[in-house]
Amino acid sequence: MRAHDGRPAEIGIVIYPGVQQAAVHGLTDLFRIAGTFDAGAGQRKGPPLHVTHWSCEGRGADAMQCVFSSHPHAAARPAALILPPTLTNLPDAETCRGIARWLMAQHERGVTLVSICSGIFLVARTGLLDGRIVSTHRICAQTLMEQFPDIVADADQRIIEYPGILTAGGFLAWIDVGLNMVAELLGEAARTRTAQFILSDPPPEKAAHLPGFAPPLAHTDLAIRRAQELVHLRDGRDVSLDLLAAMARLERRTFIRRFTRATGRTPMEYCRAVRTARARELLEAGHLSTKEIAAALGYADAGAFARAFRRLNGMPPGAYRKQMDEQARSGLRQS
Repeated sequence: MRAHDGRPAEIGIVIYPGVQQAAVHGLTDLFRIAGTFDAGAGQRKGPPLHVTHWSCEGRGADAMQCVFSSHPHAAARPAALILPPTLTNLPDAETCRGIARWLMAQHERGVTLVSICSGIFLVARTGLLDGRIVSTHRICAQTLMEQFPDIVADADQRIIEYPGILTAGGFLAWIDVGLNMVAELLGEAARTRTAQFILSDPPPEKAAHLPGFAPPLAHTDLAIRRAQELVHLRDGRDVSLDLLAAMARLERRTFIRRFTRATGRTPMEYCRAVRTARARELLEAGHLSTKEIAAALGYADAGAFARAFRRLNGMPPGAYRKQMDEQARSGLRQS
């Protein structure tokens, strides 16, 4: 993926009907942040990364054009093309067929193709994945194999890479992909600084009072990230040490040690933090009663939920909801 002739490495992001715009803009920001860190370190002259967006909307799938460039005066010649995921439905067949022809032409001239979750359907249509094992999100895996019988999807592998092709799926996969590409293009130091900037966790003394929970993902332990994904999918409930260790494919003691080192919490502390963060979100939303929230999060009853919530947040659920309501009203008055 490295650029030649001293030009900055260009990463193209493909925009198509239904694409998840958060991933498109998030990747764009991630690469620009990484470039800023790298340039600031004085390692090279000029911006090290060139980010472009390619779209066919309004012109037909065969008419792909560069619609955004972080370096408007530079020629648009991507070294890699990222296919982000869709937001809801899978990419439609007509879009896949049209874009696949363009992707094949790009790949033949040496461009690396990178798919994220459902973005894999566009690459699959090229035929380049036939006979290969690929990564995608678990909700896409079965449909992918039904539509493309020569492809095997392994949703347990976060990233699977072949020469000129990378496939990814799972929790916040676009961040994993972006950081991997930063490491390859700019080196591990740039990757580490970028990860610390975009994935920084709140100070421990403040984390318990945040309405959400920022999962620590700046670490590089992919086995532990698989376990984290399961915790978040289940909102921290009904998760045992044995289940998490199996998800990470590690022996129990090794799993506990690596999980604690990677996240700063033991597995069960992490589960409780995720569970109570979800409780805070539900309390702030105001749509469910305390009893309903307790049931949704798997507590034995409202009393057990209240005790656990108070232990972790310093106040009972009702007081927390009242405090958030008062802060919201105060904010409205000030605005």
